[in-house]
Amino acid sequence: MSDVLVEVTDSARISVGDGVSIPKAWDAVATGEPNVAGAIRLHVVFDEQLRRTAAASVRLDRTGEGDEVTAAALRDVRVQYLVTLSSMRVVTVTREAGKPESFSEYIADVKTRADRKYEETVREAVTLYRLAATVNLAPLKLVSEQLGVSVSTATRMMARAREAGLAEDLITRETYNRMRADDEERTRPHQLPGTASGPSIGR
Repeated sequence: MSDVLVEVTDSARISVGDGVSIPKAWDAVATGEPNVAGAIRLHVVFDEQLRRTAAASVRLDRTGEGDEVTAAALRDVRVQYLVTLSSMRVVTVTREAGKPESFSEYIADVKTRADRKYEETVREAVTLYRLAATVNLAPLKLVSEQLGVSVSTATRMMARAREAGLAEDLITRETYNRMRADDEERTRPHQLPGTASGPSIGR
């Protein structure tokens, strides 16, 4: 299993909305990656145009005798995985004038709260979605898993949030495509059992 050390290089934090904030930049050093001998060093930034974290630079250093930096080793570096892992270490969520919570603290709290009203659940879905999009996790999957609902229900929640003006800047192509598929399913004429499909010919 990878061991990842994170050092924040720019202490200024960017508020990305819904209480989610993240440093402008940090360095991450990963060792113990599968098939990679040496230390992987990443400089990670929050890219305001992409609206998510991204690797600004990646390098592989040998850590001792017998290590060798090769093209094959570089191909095995899981850049996006390490960007996400380090992002989860530095992102925070602040709710209703409370203290900032780490990613793990926030997720643990969300899972233990089962007494929310639907509107509160929708707002929680928006925060989870924004958190996931910021750190490069699959947004609908995180909403679904943490709120204990299906991906289809998570999609409907985000559609409702968008209609309410809570997530207009947030909908990714994945969610948009799912929304369109759900709309098409709802508006498609349903075939009655036992009836012929397709247009009638010669009538």
